[in-house]
Amino acid sequence: MEELIVKLWKFVPPVGRVTRPGLAAVIGFAFGGIGLAIYFRTLVDVLVPIALTVGCVLVFDQAAGFGWFFGALVSATYGYFRSGESNQRLGAAADRPAVGAR
Repeated sequence: MEELIVKLWKFVPPVGRVTRPGLAAVIGFAFGGIGLAIYFRTLVDVLVPIALTVGCVLVFDQAAGFGWFFGALVSATYGYFRSGESNQRLGAAADRPAVGAR
């Protein structure tokens, strides 16, 4: 299963610009996949977090009634790791771009 996840993760293209993992996590938690899609500017980043969030809501809402919270955590985690991995692919070592950089 882990190998499949790694293969799928490598299939997702890098964002194309340096992004901030912390900001991506906050946006993912607050706005979910739609917020991440706006921040990353890709369609993939709306589909994956929303699918994961729906899965969390279906599973955890039945058990504890906190499915929305687990879905928000999944979106935040996805945004954080997506941003960090994309920055690594782009060769950016810093957590965020320099002031005034575009």
